[in-house]
Amino acid sequence: MIKAFWPWSKWNLGRIPMPMQSWGREHFIPLKTQELIASLVSHASDEGVNSGDLSKLFKQLVVLVHQQYRFHHEQLVLLYHDFDPDVDETPIQVSRPLTSEERDLAARELFSEISDSLEFANYRRLKPSEIQEAMNVASHWGVRLRIRFTSFRRLEVYGRGDIIAKRLKRSWYPFSPPLEVDVPIYQRLVVVFRTKELQNLPELLDPDCVHVRMFKNIPKLDVDMMLPGSQVRLTWMDTGRIGVPTIWGLFLMASKLARNIWFLAMLGALKFFSSFLLIIAIVVASLIYGVKSVFSYTTTKRRYQLSVARNLYFQNLDNNLGALLRLVDEAEQQESLEAILAYYVLSRSGAGHLSSQQIDERAEEILLSITGMGIDFDVEDALRDLVCMGLIRMTERGWIAIGVTEAIERTATHRGYQE
Repeated sequence: MIKAFWPWSKWNLGRIPMPMQSWGREHFIPLKTQELIASLVSHASDEGVNSGDLSKLFKQLVVLVHQQYRFHHEQLVLLYHDFDPDVDETPIQVSRPLTSEERDLAARELFSEISDSLEFANYRRLKPSEIQEAMNVASHWGVRLRIRFTSFRRLEVYGRGDIIAKRLKRSWYPFSPPLEVDVPIYQRLVVVFRTKELQNLPELLDPDCVHVRMFKNIPKLDVDMMLPGSQVRLTWMDTGRIGVPTIWGLFLMASKLARNIWFLAMLGALKFFSSFLLIIAIVVASLIYGVKSVFSYTTTKRRYQLSVARNLYFQNLDNNLGALLRLVDEAEQQESLEAILAYYVLSRSGAGHLSSQQIDERAEEILLSITGMGIDFDVEDALRDLVCMGLIRMTERGWIAIGVTEAIERTATHRGYQE
């Protein structure tokens, strides 16, 4: 497989067509809370509902979710402090250092918190088979890599936004313009890992730290390029381009050497000195040719490594604590969207009662009409939040929402809620 090498200016020439094509059905809602509120309030006002009250309720609901996630944000920052590779060093050690057993226990708790945040932000954990598939092949823009998983205590990869993007691909025909092709990508990719004490990585990482990496618009076949400690694996084509000329050069050297030894025996002692110089020249030329082949091998590897580095540069969004804060913000927005939409569905059902399945189906119909994409609404998360807020209740016939006026009063006096 031949991997094209692109100049830096063409790395970021991908685009996402709108509306999005081949949107993978998932829980993520690609809307801002203001956009969803404006759309729902506009639709309700057309049906004679007091849009002002409904808008006020939704904004207060967003505030309640923010209060919950502010507490979660503080807890996550505090928990990550002992594992942050970028934490500021201070001359004063206030707290007692963690023992090895305490650190392992705290690391498991941190991974659990991060996993929950990713789940609330509607990310999906990639299966080992999906990562292995990416390692076996590479896209037109990627590089085949080798990952040493034995260097990690824990390595998890999450993705969301399963869509089709457009990217430029260089044509095989000379002087032809680049072609625009469809590329399946993840809009967001998050890698969370912790290394072992003994590790076989190009650059050693602190085994006491937990690293978090966030990337954007990653082709599915190039997921392995985002993993830590990846090493370039040359293709058969590259190996052939380097190895065949080297083997051919050694063959020529051996044949010329054998011929000159035969001439040496035929010509006798008078020609010994000149033939000896010729043999030395052949050996030196062969050594130079071998060094040239080695340089060709290292140059090819460095070219691919530069390709990986440029990919990371253009597609890296955030690292470590910054990435975690992004995740908390995304989780907060997704929870707000789900709660708003679930309450709207129940409030528009009149005096009727709805089952979880009916709420799910109606919410997905609304999202389809707004976004034009099929979204798997996470009805369980939405109902859980609304129950905690006291805005809905369960009866024998199904779920029912309290009135908008009562809901405004209840959310206005609410001091936050916890699960």
